[in-house]
Amino acid sequence: MTSCSYTDGNGVKRDLTTEAPLLFGRRDITTNAEVIDASNVLQELNHALLIHGLNVNEEEYLYWYRRGFQPVLGREKEIRPEINNKVIENHAEEIVQFKNGYFLTQPAVYISRSDDEAVAKKVKQLNEYLYRSGKALADTKCSDWFHTVGKGIIFCEPKNDKKAPMKVYALDPRNAFVVYSSRPGHKPMMGVSIVQDSMNRIVFDVFTDYFYFKCFGGSLSEDMHFEFPLRAIAIDVESSRPNVLGHVPLIEYRYNLQNESSFEPVISLMDALNAVQSDRIDGVDQFIQSLAVAVNVDFDEGTTINDIRKAGMIVLKSVGDLKADFKILAEQLNQTETQVLVTYLYQQILTISGLPSTQKGSRSTSDTGAAVLARDGWYQADNFVRNTTDLYKESNAYFDEIFVEALRRVGFEIDLGDFEVQIAHNETSNLLVKAQGALNLKELGLAPEIVLSRSGVSNDPVADVAASKPYIEKAWGMKEDGEMIPTNFQEAQQAQGLEEGTGASANEKGSPKGDWVEGYYRHTVTPDNRG
Repeated sequence: MTSCSYTDGNGVKRDLTTEAPLLFGRRDITTNAEVIDASNVLQELNHALLIHGLNVNEEEYLYWYRRGFQPVLGREKEIRPEINNKVIENHAEEIVQFKNGYFLTQPAVYISRSDDEAVAKKVKQLNEYLYRSGKALADTKCSDWFHTVGKGIIFCEPKNDKKAPMKVYALDPRNAFVVYSSRPGHKPMMGVSIVQDSMNRIVFDVFTDYFYFKCFGGSLSEDMHFEFPLRAIAIDVESSRPNVLGHVPLIEYRYNLQNESSFEPVISLMDALNAVQSDRIDGVDQFIQSLAVAVNVDFDEGTTINDIRKAGMIVLKSVGDLKADFKILAEQLNQTETQVLVTYLYQQILTISGLPSTQKGSRSTSDTGAAVLARDGWYQADNFVRNTTDLYKESNAYFDEIFVEALRRVGFEIDLGDFEVQIAHNETSNLLVKAQGALNLKELGLAPEIVLSRSGVSNDPVADVAASKPYIEKAWGMKEDGEMIPTNFQEAQQAQGLEEGTGASANEKGSPKGDWVEGYYRHTVTPDNRG
């Protein structure tokens, strides 16, 4: 078996298959410094590297755990050690792959927060710049990283190209990190990328809001595992220059608030499932390779165990009162009871990690529609991905600032309040129920944008309404100026606040009528029915 190890915080080499670290999420790295400049960059960097080293140890374990280096590979048996199957059901890979696809069903895009056509055109151009920056691919890789180890890193690099003034890359979080202020708001103070140059020196690229520092250092470990230094120290600042972006160009994204991997909470369950499945296969092997017991049997001189195996059958002869007996010890594992345990462990893995179940729907029931989605855990999966989306938007707000600044330098101006990032999740799921909800909201008289947003029919209601304007106007019964057209006299009468059978309005009766109603529902009535 391939050896796979990591170095813990004390510099001790550990085997990934037998000595798992305690996992409670990655640590955020903070500093009390108000400013990081040439006078304190080495001190702040070395302090951050101590915490980053602890994170890397755990990230190494999680990374290789997903790749298949799991504790079951190091298991040993004292009884019949020659039968020692090591079976891995790699549910860590299953969880990460599902989370990646469900979180980013489509690439993240910008949508307009205004119905102004000029702003909509700018947002369309903004998405073109976003596409050219490579953000979609970077998001995919970053998502894979934070689902695997808890954190993902995006790096923004300015370019002298008017068509693509900024390029975006995903970095390996094992050799990149961000240091935050410990004060309220936790502003990013420093971003660090660790690489190795041609002379095997460790290079630290350090970015603050105003400066870039190139620092050199060395590894404190005896060797570098998996080409990444797990314990390193910065020694000298070789050069520095201004940071033209004016922001720390490294951005951390996270899976949850604890910076956990998507499969981290269920590692013990996956280990238990691997152990059960390995023992299950051992049971089959031990049944096939059953031991034989000979009682009061005297074999011919020179007979060996191999001779007995080759013969396939032996003839026994009892001597006196001693009855000869030759037995095969064959005891099978109860597969039915074992499967109950396997099913339970797998179901717990799916439930805790927020994956829809493939077990609950295995039997025929009368559940349909939303009941099936609720029963099989799809609503739970939606809740998990919604939480991750909120954290993504929090981090991406900082990316938006950097992106807008880079575009401003090539003459493209847009306000941060004019757009927001939008991620589509499972748009066609339960579409019939969503459409029915939209119709109900429409009957209440809500605006099309509100109806499409609240019902979940559209992930970009403003753009969808703008693109479908003539059809929306026809379906909603609007005039060209956006006013509602009453479909009958009763609606017109109610819109004017007239009480049926009287000539008095609701306002005259003392009932309040908001300005928004006056502005939105300007119905007309026929001359012969004005009361």
